[in-house]
Amino acid sequence: QCSERKNFILFSFHKNDFKNERIVKLIDKRIDFGSTFIKVVLADIEKREVILSDKFPSTVHTDARIGLEHCFQAVKKVLSEEQFHQALKLSSSSAAGGLRMAVVGLTRTLSITAGRDAVFGAGAKVMGTFHGELDDEKLKELEQLDLEILLLCGGYENGNTTMVLHNAKRIAESKIRVPIVYSGNNQVAKQIRFLMSSHKKECFIIDNILPEVGVVHVEPSQEIIRHLFMQRITNMKGLSAVKESLGEILMPTPAAVLAAGELLSGGTKTKEGMGPLMMVDVGGATTDIYSFIINKGYDGAKIAGSLEPFGKRTVEGDMGMRESSVCLYNEMDVKTLAEKAKVSEEQWKAGIEKRITNTSYLTDSEEEYRIDQTIAKSAVRISARRHAGKLEDTYYGSCERVQRGKNLTDIKTVIGTGGPIINSRHPELILKQVEKNSQTDRDILLPKKVETYIDREYVFFAAGLLKDYDEEAAYEQMTKSITKVEDDKTRR
Repeated sequence: QCSERKNFILFSFHKNDFKNERIVKLIDKRIDFGSTFIKVVLADIEKREVILSDKFPSTVHTDARIGLEHCFQAVKKVLSEEQFHQALKLSSSSAAGGLRMAVVGLTRTLSITAGRDAVFGAGAKVMGTFHGELDDEKLKELEQLDLEILLLCGGYENGNTTMVLHNAKRIAESKIRVPIVYSGNNQVAKQIRFLMSSHKKECFIIDNILPEVGVVHVEPSQEIIRHLFMQRITNMKGLSAVKESLGEILMPTPAAVLAAGELLSGGTKTKEGMGPLMMVDVGGATTDIYSFIINKGYDGAKIAGSLEPFGKRTVEGDMGMRESSVCLYNEMDVKTLAEKAKVSEEQWKAGIEKRITNTSYLTDSEEEYRIDQTIAKSAVRISARRHAGKLEDTYYGSCERVQRGKNLTDIKTVIGTGGPIINSRHPELILKQVEKNSQTDRDILLPKKVETYIDREYVFFAAGLLKDYDEEAAYEQMTKSITKVEDDKTRR
Protein backbone atom coordinates (compact mmCIF):
# COMPACT_ATOMS: atom_id res chain seq x y z
CA GLN A 1 0.00 0.00 0.00
CA CYS A 2 2.48 2.55 -1.22
CA SER A 3 1.47 6.11 -2.04
CA GLU A 4 4.69 8.08 -2.25
CA ARG A 5 4.43 11.79 -2.41
CA LYS A 6 6.90 14.64 -2.22
CA ASN A 7 6.06 18.32 -2.51
CA PHE A 8 8.23 21.31 -3.17
CA ILE A 9 7.62 25.01 -2.79
CA LEU A 10 9.92 27.46 -4.52
CA PHE A 11 9.83 31.24 -4.29
CA SER A 12 11.35 33.29 -7.10
CA PHE A 13 11.04 36.68 -8.75
CA HIS A 14 8.10 37.94 -10.73
CA LYS A 15 9.04 38.50 -14.37
CA ASN A 16 8.33 42.23 -14.38
CA ASP A 17 10.14 42.88 -11.11
CA PHE A 18 13.27 40.91 -11.83
CA LYS A 19 14.63 43.64 -14.10
CA ASN A 20 14.56 46.03 -11.14
CA GLU A 21 16.55 43.54 -9.05
CA ARG A 22 14.04 43.80 -6.20
CA ILE A 23 14.39 40.76 -3.95
CA VAL A 24 10.77 39.87 -3.28
CA LYS A 25 8.89 36.62 -2.83
CA LEU A 26 6.63 36.49 -5.84
CA ILE A 27 6.67 33.06 -7.38
CA ASP A 28 5.49 29.96 -5.55
CA LYS A 29 6.32 26.66 -7.23
CA ARG A 30 5.11 23.41 -5.75
CA ILE A 31 5.92 19.86 -6.76
CA ASP A 32 4.10 16.81 -5.40
CA PHE A 33 5.95 13.49 -5.77
CA GLY A 34 3.22 10.85 -5.82
CA SER A 35 3.42 7.11 -6.41
CA THR A 36 1.44 7.64 -9.62
CA PHE A 37 2.11 11.26 -10.58
CA ILE A 38 4.49 14.07 -9.70
CA LYS A 39 2.55 17.33 -9.63
CA VAL A 40 3.91 20.84 -10.05
CA VAL A 41 2.13 24.13 -9.39
CA LEU A 42 3.59 27.57 -10.13
CA ALA A 43 1.86 30.62 -8.67
CA ASP A 44 2.41 34.35 -8.49
CA ILE A 45 2.35 35.08 -4.76
CA GLU A 46 1.96 38.84 -5.22
CA LYS A 47 -1.07 38.47 -7.50
CA ARG A 48 -2.21 35.28 -5.73
CA GLU A 49 -2.68 33.58 -9.12
CA VAL A 50 -1.72 30.09 -10.27
CA ILE A 51 0.43 30.32 -13.42
CA LEU A 52 1.11 26.65 -14.08
CA SER A 53 -0.32 23.31 -12.93
CA ASP A 54 0.96 20.06 -14.40
CA LYS A 55 1.76 16.45 -13.54
CA PHE A 56 4.16 13.76 -14.73
CA PRO A 57 4.55 10.01 -14.13
CA SER A 58 6.27 9.38 -10.82
CA THR A 59 9.86 8.13 -10.70
CA VAL A 60 10.22 7.83 -6.92
CA HIS A 61 10.59 4.04 -7.15
CA THR A 62 13.54 4.35 -9.56
CA ASP A 63 15.15 7.78 -9.30
CA ALA A 64 13.29 10.81 -7.95
CA ARG A 65 15.58 13.17 -9.85
CA ILE A 66 14.03 12.15 -13.19
CA GLY A 67 10.53 13.25 -12.23
CA LEU A 68 11.87 16.36 -10.55
CA GLU A 69 13.66 17.35 -13.75
CA HIS A 70 10.40 16.99 -15.70
CA CYS A 71 8.79 19.44 -13.29
CA PHE A 72 11.73 21.81 -13.50
CA GLN A 73 11.58 21.83 -17.30
CA ALA A 74 7.88 22.69 -17.18
CA VAL A 75 8.58 25.61 -14.85
CA LYS A 76 11.49 26.85 -16.96
CA LYS A 77 9.06 27.41 -19.81
CA VAL A 78 7.57 30.17 -17.68
CA LEU A 79 10.59 31.43 -15.70
CA SER A 80 13.99 32.47 -16.99
CA GLU A 81 17.02 30.35 -16.05
CA GLU A 82 18.29 33.07 -13.75
CA GLN A 83 14.93 33.47 -12.02
CA PHE A 84 14.71 29.73 -11.56
CA HIS A 85 18.13 29.37 -9.95
CA GLN A 86 17.59 32.30 -7.58
CA ALA A 87 14.38 30.82 -6.24
CA LEU A 88 14.11 29.79 -2.59
CA LYS A 89 13.29 26.09 -2.50
CA LEU A 90 11.20 24.47 0.24
CA SER A 91 9.66 21.01 0.31
CA SER A 92 7.58 18.47 2.15
CA SER A 93 7.18 14.75 1.64
CA SER A 94 5.10 11.76 2.54
CA ALA A 95 7.21 9.22 0.67
CA ALA A 96 6.69 5.46 0.75
CA GLY A 97 3.03 5.63 1.65
CA GLY A 98 3.63 7.71 4.75
CA LEU A 99 5.61 6.98 7.90
CA ARG A 100 4.37 3.73 9.45
CA MET A 101 4.06 3.78 13.24
CA ALA A 102 2.50 1.94 16.17
CA VAL A 103 1.47 3.29 19.57
CA VAL A 104 1.88 1.39 22.85
CA GLY A 105 0.16 2.96 25.85
CA LEU A 106 -1.70 2.20 29.07
CA THR A 107 -5.34 3.07 28.40
CA ARG A 108 -7.34 3.27 25.19
CA THR A 109 -9.11 6.52 26.06
CA LEU A 110 -6.07 8.46 27.34
CA SER A 111 -2.51 7.56 26.30
CA ILE A 112 -3.56 5.68 23.15
CA THR A 113 -5.82 8.54 21.98
CA ALA A 114 -3.15 11.14 22.73
CA GLY A 115 -0.52 9.01 21.01
CA ARG A 116 -2.64 8.56 17.89
CA ASP A 117 -3.27 12.31 17.73
CA ALA A 118 0.48 12.96 18.00
CA VAL A 119 1.27 10.46 15.23
CA PHE A 120 -1.42 11.70 12.87
CA GLY A 121 -0.55 15.34 13.55
CA ALA A 122 3.09 14.62 12.72
CA GLY A 123 2.02 13.35 9.30
CA ALA A 124 2.48 9.62 9.97
CA LYS A 125 -0.06 6.80 9.97
CA VAL A 126 -0.90 4.29 12.68
CA MET A 127 -0.46 0.63 11.79
CA GLY A 128 -1.55 -0.61 15.22
CA THR A 129 -2.29 0.40 18.81
CA PHE A 130 -1.73 -1.64 21.98
CA HIS A 131 -3.00 -0.69 25.43
CA GLY A 132 -2.45 -2.34 28.80
CA GLU A 133 0.32 -4.83 29.49
CA LEU A 134 2.09 -6.27 26.46
CA ASP A 135 1.55 -10.01 26.69
CA ASP A 136 2.99 -12.61 24.31
CA GLU A 137 0.07 -12.32 21.87
CA LYS A 138 0.21 -8.52 21.65
CA LEU A 139 3.99 -8.53 21.34
CA LYS A 140 3.90 -11.05 18.50
CA GLU A 141 1.36 -8.91 16.66
CA LEU A 142 3.49 -5.82 17.24
CA GLU A 143 6.63 -7.56 15.93
CA GLN A 144 4.83 -8.58 12.74
CA LEU A 145 3.90 -5.00 11.82
CA ASP A 146 5.97 -3.30 9.12
CA LEU A 147 6.97 -0.34 11.29
CA GLU A 148 9.45 2.50 10.99
CA ILE A 149 8.94 4.13 14.43
CA LEU A 150 7.32 2.96 17.67
CA LEU A 151 5.77 5.46 20.10
CA LEU A 152 5.75 4.23 23.72
CA CYS A 153 3.74 6.33 26.17
CA GLY A 154 1.59 6.18 29.29
CA GLY A 155 1.49 7.29 32.91
CA TYR A 156 1.07 10.80 34.27
CA GLU A 157 4.13 12.41 35.86
CA ASN A 158 4.69 10.61 39.19
CA GLY A 159 1.91 8.22 38.17
CA ASN A 160 2.01 4.62 36.91
CA THR A 161 5.48 3.14 36.52
CA THR A 162 4.98 -0.63 36.82
CA MET A 163 3.10 -1.18 33.57
CA VAL A 164 5.21 1.34 31.67
CA LEU A 165 8.42 -0.46 32.70
CA HIS A 166 6.86 -3.84 31.89
CA ASN A 167 6.03 -2.70 28.34
CA ALA A 168 9.45 -1.10 27.89
CA LYS A 169 11.16 -4.34 28.98
CA ARG A 170 9.08 -6.44 26.56
CA ILE A 171 9.88 -4.06 23.68
CA ALA A 172 13.58 -3.95 24.58
CA GLU A 173 13.79 -7.76 24.52
CA SER A 174 11.70 -8.08 21.35
CA LYS A 175 12.66 -8.49 17.70
CA ILE A 176 11.63 -4.89 16.98
CA ARG A 177 14.44 -2.99 15.24
CA VAL A 178 13.06 0.51 14.74
CA PRO A 179 13.60 3.76 16.68
CA ILE A 180 11.62 3.92 19.94
CA VAL A 181 10.19 7.28 20.98
CA TYR A 182 9.36 7.29 24.70
CA SER A 183 6.86 9.97 25.72
CA GLY A 184 5.54 8.68 29.05
CA ASN A 185 6.12 9.15 32.76
CA ASN A 186 9.58 10.72 32.97
CA GLN A 187 10.09 9.28 36.45
CA VAL A 188 11.30 6.07 34.77
CA ALA A 189 12.89 7.67 31.69
CA LYS A 190 16.47 6.80 32.70
CA GLN A 191 15.53 3.17 33.36
CA ILE A 192 13.84 2.94 29.98
CA ARG A 193 16.82 4.48 28.22
CA PHE A 194 19.10 1.89 29.88
CA LEU A 195 16.75 -0.98 28.93
CA MET A 196 16.70 0.07 25.30
CA SER A 197 20.42 0.81 24.97
CA SER A 198 21.42 -2.46 26.66
CA HIS A 199 19.44 -4.29 23.97
CA LYS A 200 20.89 -2.08 21.21
CA LYS A 201 17.62 -0.30 20.54
CA GLU A 202 17.69 3.30 19.29
CA CYS A 203 15.64 5.29 21.82
CA PHE A 204 14.57 8.94 22.10
CA ILE A 205 13.34 10.23 25.47
CA ILE A 206 11.08 13.27 25.26
CA ASP A 207 8.50 15.11 27.36
CA ASN A 208 5.48 13.21 28.65
CA ILE A 209 2.58 13.30 26.23
CA LEU A 210 0.16 13.32 29.23
CA PRO A 211 2.01 15.14 32.01
CA GLU A 212 -1.09 15.58 34.19
CA VAL A 213 -4.85 15.15 34.18
CA GLY A 214 -6.47 17.32 31.52
CA VAL A 215 -3.20 18.25 29.80
CA VAL A 216 -1.99 16.87 26.45
CA HIS A 217 1.54 17.76 25.29
CA VAL A 218 2.06 16.32 21.78
CA GLU A 219 4.48 18.84 20.25
CA PRO A 220 7.77 17.19 21.38
CA SER A 221 6.57 13.81 20.07
CA GLN A 222 5.59 15.31 16.74
CA GLU A 223 8.91 17.15 16.39
CA ILE A 224 11.03 14.02 16.84
CA ILE A 225 8.73 11.95 14.60
CA ARG A 226 9.10 14.50 11.80
CA HIS A 227 12.87 14.59 12.31
CA LEU A 228 13.13 10.80 12.01
CA PHE A 229 10.85 10.87 8.98
CA MET A 230 13.08 13.34 7.17
CA GLN A 231 16.16 11.27 7.94
CA ARG A 232 14.48 8.23 6.44
CA ILE A 233 13.25 9.71 3.16
CA THR A 234 16.64 11.09 2.19
CA ASN A 235 17.78 7.48 1.86
CA MET A 236 15.21 6.79 -0.87
CA LYS A 237 16.34 6.51 -4.48
CA GLY A 238 17.51 9.85 -5.74
CA LEU A 239 16.14 11.90 -2.84
CA SER A 240 19.52 12.67 -1.33
CA ALA A 241 20.49 14.24 -4.66
CA VAL A 242 17.09 15.94 -4.91
CA LYS A 243 17.79 17.50 -1.52
CA GLU A 244 20.79 19.27 -3.03
CA SER A 245 18.48 20.97 -5.54
CA LEU A 246 15.69 21.77 -3.13
CA GLY A 247 17.25 22.30 0.28
CA GLU A 248 15.90 20.87 3.51
CA ILE A 249 12.65 18.92 3.51
CA LEU A 250 10.62 20.68 6.16
CA MET A 251 7.82 18.30 7.09
CA PRO A 252 5.64 15.39 5.95
CA THR A 253 2.98 16.49 3.49
CA PRO A 254 0.01 15.64 5.75
CA ALA A 255 1.50 17.85 8.46
CA ALA A 256 1.71 20.68 5.93
CA VAL A 257 -1.96 20.15 5.01
CA LEU A 258 -2.87 20.20 8.70
CA ALA A 259 -1.04 23.52 9.15
CA ALA A 260 -2.82 24.92 6.09
CA GLY A 261 -6.22 23.89 7.42
CA GLU A 262 -5.56 25.57 10.76
CA LEU A 263 -4.64 28.78 8.94
CA LEU A 264 -7.69 28.62 6.69
CA SER A 265 -10.01 28.03 9.62
CA GLY A 266 -8.49 30.57 12.01
CA GLY A 267 -7.43 33.27 9.54
CA THR A 268 -4.55 35.74 9.77
CA LYS A 269 -3.95 39.03 11.57
CA THR A 270 -5.76 40.87 8.79
CA LYS A 271 -8.19 38.28 7.40
CA GLU A 272 -11.00 36.44 9.13
CA GLY A 273 -10.85 32.67 8.75
CA MET A 274 -13.56 30.41 7.38
CA GLY A 275 -14.37 29.11 10.84
CA PRO A 276 -14.99 25.45 11.72
CA LEU A 277 -14.41 23.16 8.75
CA MET A 278 -13.51 19.66 7.60
CA MET A 279 -11.10 18.62 4.85
CA VAL A 280 -11.15 15.31 2.98
CA ASP A 281 -8.32 13.77 0.93
CA VAL A 282 -8.93 10.43 -0.80
CA GLY A 283 -5.88 8.66 -2.21
CA GLY A 284 -5.04 5.32 -3.77
CA ALA A 285 -4.24 3.61 -0.47
CA THR A 286 -5.65 5.87 2.26
CA THR A 287 -8.31 8.44 3.10
CA ASP A 288 -7.35 11.39 5.32
CA ILE A 289 -9.96 13.33 7.28
CA TYR A 290 -9.09 16.67 8.89
CA SER A 291 -11.29 18.69 11.25
CA PHE A 292 -10.73 22.18 12.63
CA ILE A 293 -13.03 23.09 15.51
CA ILE A 294 -12.80 23.60 19.28
CA ASN A 295 -14.23 20.50 20.92
CA LYS A 296 -17.20 20.96 23.23
CA GLY A 297 -19.69 18.68 24.92
CA TYR A 298 -22.78 17.85 22.86
CA ASP A 299 -26.09 18.82 24.46
CA GLY A 300 -24.75 18.61 27.98
CA ALA A 301 -22.89 15.33 27.50
CA LYS A 302 -19.82 14.80 29.66
CA ILE A 303 -16.57 14.65 27.67
CA ALA A 304 -14.52 11.55 28.49
CA GLY A 305 -11.04 10.52 27.48
CA SER A 306 -8.10 12.52 26.17
CA LEU A 307 -8.42 16.17 25.11
CA GLU A 308 -9.17 16.66 21.41
CA PRO A 309 -6.93 19.06 19.44
CA PHE A 310 -8.37 21.99 17.47
CA GLY A 311 -6.79 20.66 14.30
CA LYS A 312 -7.14 16.89 14.07
CA ARG A 313 -6.12 14.43 11.36
CA THR A 314 -6.97 10.78 11.02
CA VAL A 315 -5.86 8.48 8.22
CA GLU A 316 -7.60 5.24 7.30
CA GLY A 317 -5.08 2.86 5.74
CA ASP A 318 -7.80 0.50 4.53
CA MET A 319 -9.83 3.11 2.65
CA GLY A 320 -8.50 4.07 -0.77
CA MET A 321 -9.25 4.14 -4.47
CA ARG A 322 -6.75 1.53 -5.66
CA GLU A 323 -4.51 -0.63 -3.43
CA SER A 324 -6.95 -0.79 -0.53
CA SER A 325 -10.25 -0.68 -2.44
CA VAL A 326 -10.72 -4.40 -1.73
CA CYS A 327 -10.95 -3.54 1.98
CA LEU A 328 -14.44 -2.14 1.40
CA TYR A 329 -15.59 -5.76 1.59
CA ASN A 330 -14.88 -5.63 5.32
CA GLU A 331 -17.50 -2.88 5.69
CA MET A 332 -20.08 -3.58 2.97
CA ASP A 333 -21.15 -6.61 0.94
CA VAL A 334 -20.52 -6.89 -2.80
CA LYS A 335 -24.21 -6.81 -3.65
CA THR A 336 -24.74 -3.44 -1.93
CA LEU A 337 -21.63 -1.91 -3.47
CA ALA A 338 -22.56 -3.11 -6.96
CA GLU A 339 -26.08 -1.74 -6.58
CA LYS A 340 -24.74 1.65 -5.54
CA ALA A 341 -22.50 1.71 -8.64
CA LYS A 342 -25.34 0.40 -10.87
CA VAL A 343 -23.20 -2.47 -12.15
CA SER A 344 -23.42 -6.23 -11.82
CA GLU A 345 -21.60 -8.03 -9.01
CA GLU A 346 -19.28 -9.56 -11.60
CA GLN A 347 -18.45 -6.11 -13.00
CA TRP A 348 -17.78 -4.82 -9.49
CA LYS A 349 -15.42 -7.69 -8.61
CA ALA A 350 -13.57 -7.34 -11.92
CA GLY A 351 -13.27 -3.59 -11.37
CA ILE A 352 -11.75 -4.01 -7.91
CA GLU A 353 -9.31 -6.64 -9.19
CA LYS A 354 -8.26 -4.22 -11.92
CA ARG A 355 -7.61 -1.47 -9.39
CA ILE A 356 -5.57 -3.46 -6.89
CA THR A 357 -3.36 -5.02 -9.59
CA ASN A 358 -2.86 -1.77 -11.54
CA THR A 359 -2.74 1.15 -9.12
CA SER A 360 -2.26 3.68 -11.95
CA TYR A 361 -5.46 2.59 -13.67
CA LEU A 362 -7.63 5.42 -15.06
CA THR A 363 -11.31 4.79 -15.69
CA ASP A 364 -12.15 4.16 -19.34
CA SER A 365 -15.94 3.69 -19.33
CA GLU A 366 -19.04 5.03 -17.65
CA GLU A 367 -19.38 1.84 -15.60
CA GLU A 368 -15.81 2.14 -14.32
CA TYR A 369 -16.40 5.80 -13.45
CA ARG A 370 -19.42 4.79 -11.35
CA ILE A 371 -17.30 2.18 -9.56
CA ASP A 372 -14.69 4.84 -8.78
CA GLN A 373 -17.37 7.23 -7.54
CA THR A 374 -18.85 4.55 -5.29
CA ILE A 375 -15.44 3.66 -3.86
CA ALA A 376 -14.74 7.34 -3.10
CA LYS A 377 -18.13 7.91 -1.51
CA SER A 378 -17.84 4.78 0.61
CA ALA A 379 -14.29 5.63 1.71
CA VAL A 380 -15.33 9.12 2.82
CA ARG A 381 -18.49 7.93 4.56
CA ILE A 382 -16.64 5.27 6.58
CA SER A 383 -13.59 7.44 7.33
CA ALA A 384 -15.67 10.41 8.51
CA ARG A 385 -17.53 8.18 10.97
CA ARG A 386 -14.27 6.83 12.34
CA HIS A 387 -12.98 10.38 12.74
CA ALA A 388 -16.02 11.82 14.53
CA GLY A 389 -16.84 11.56 18.21
CA LYS A 390 -19.64 9.40 19.55
CA LEU A 391 -22.21 9.52 22.35
CA GLU A 392 -22.68 6.71 24.86
CA ASP A 393 -25.37 6.18 27.47
CA THR A 394 -23.82 5.28 30.82
CA TYR A 395 -25.42 4.43 34.14
CA TYR A 396 -23.98 5.70 37.40
CA GLY A 397 -27.08 5.67 39.56
CA SER A 398 -28.68 7.91 36.95
CA CYS A 399 -28.43 7.95 33.16
CA GLU A 400 -25.72 10.24 31.84
CA ARG A 401 -24.54 10.74 28.28
CA VAL A 402 -20.81 10.52 27.71
CA GLN A 403 -19.05 11.94 24.67
CA ARG A 404 -15.94 10.18 23.42
CA GLY A 405 -14.06 11.97 20.67
CA LYS A 406 -14.60 15.18 18.78
CA ASN A 407 -17.92 17.00 18.34
CA LEU A 408 -18.22 18.07 14.67
CA THR A 409 -21.90 19.00 14.67
CA ASP A 410 -21.26 22.76 14.31
CA ILE A 411 -19.17 22.39 11.15
CA LYS A 412 -20.83 23.85 8.04
CA THR A 413 -17.99 23.57 5.50
CA VAL A 414 -16.17 20.62 3.96
CA ILE A 415 -13.34 20.96 1.43
CA GLY A 416 -12.07 18.19 -0.82
CA THR A 417 -8.50 17.87 -2.04
CA GLY A 418 -6.58 15.19 -3.91
CA GLY A 419 -7.11 13.79 -7.41
CA PRO A 420 -10.12 11.47 -6.89
CA ILE A 421 -12.19 14.34 -5.51
CA ILE A 422 -10.85 17.24 -7.58
CA ASN A 423 -11.19 15.29 -10.83
CA SER A 424 -14.61 13.82 -10.07
CA ARG A 425 -17.51 15.05 -12.20
CA HIS A 426 -19.62 15.23 -9.04
CA PRO A 427 -17.31 15.88 -6.07
CA GLU A 428 -20.20 17.22 -3.99
CA LEU A 429 -21.70 13.72 -3.86
CA ILE A 430 -18.45 12.42 -2.38
CA LEU A 431 -18.07 15.25 0.13
CA LYS A 432 -21.69 15.09 1.27
CA GLN A 433 -20.89 11.69 2.74
CA VAL A 434 -19.60 13.46 5.87
CA GLU A 435 -23.15 14.53 6.69
CA LYS A 436 -24.99 12.79 9.50
CA ASN A 437 -27.73 10.32 8.58
CA SER A 438 -30.52 10.88 11.09
CA GLN A 439 -31.57 7.22 10.92
CA THR A 440 -28.25 5.38 11.11
CA ASP A 441 -25.95 7.93 12.82
CA ARG A 442 -27.98 8.82 15.88
CA ASP A 443 -25.00 8.86 18.24
CA ILE A 444 -22.28 9.99 15.81
CA LEU A 445 -21.27 13.66 16.12
CA LEU A 446 -21.14 14.63 12.44
CA PRO A 447 -22.56 17.81 10.86
CA LYS A 448 -26.15 17.65 9.61
CA LYS A 449 -25.60 19.79 6.51
CA VAL A 450 -22.45 21.16 4.88
CA GLU A 451 -21.49 23.36 1.96
CA THR A 452 -19.01 21.61 -0.33
CA TYR A 453 -15.82 23.07 -1.84
CA ILE A 454 -12.78 21.72 -3.67
CA ASP A 455 -9.12 22.76 -3.58
CA ARG A 456 -9.16 23.28 -7.35
CA GLU A 457 -5.45 24.11 -7.78
CA TYR A 458 -4.21 21.56 -5.21
CA VAL A 459 -2.47 24.21 -3.08
CA PHE A 460 -3.11 23.13 0.50
CA PHE A 461 0.14 21.20 0.99
CA ALA A 462 2.09 24.19 -0.35
CA ALA A 463 0.19 26.72 1.73
CA GLY A 464 1.19 24.80 4.85
CA LEU A 465 4.86 25.28 3.97
CA LEU A 466 4.39 28.89 2.90
CA LYS A 467 2.62 29.70 6.17
CA ASP A 468 5.81 30.36 8.17
CA TYR A 469 7.21 32.63 5.43
CA ASP A 470 4.12 34.60 4.42
CA GLU A 471 0.87 33.51 6.03
CA GLU A 472 -1.11 36.26 4.28
CA ALA A 473 -0.04 34.92 0.89
CA ALA A 474 -0.67 31.35 1.98
CA TYR A 475 -4.17 32.20 3.17
CA GLU A 476 -5.09 34.13 0.05
CA GLN A 477 -3.79 31.42 -2.26
CA MET A 478 -6.01 28.90 -0.52
CA THR A 479 -9.08 31.10 -0.72
CA LYS A 480 -8.47 31.67 -4.44
CA SER A 481 -8.05 27.95 -5.05
CA ILE A 482 -11.16 26.96 -3.13
CA THR A 483 -14.21 26.65 -5.38
CA LYS A 484 -17.73 26.05 -4.19
CA VAL A 485 -18.75 22.94 -6.07
CA GLU A 486 -22.22 24.10 -7.07
CA ASP A 487 -20.69 27.24 -8.62
CA ASP A 488 -18.17 25.34 -10.77
CA LYS A 489 -20.28 24.74 -13.89
CA THR A 490 -17.36 23.41 -15.92
CA ARG A 491 -17.24 20.29 -13.76
CA ARG A 492 -20.77 19.15 -14.67
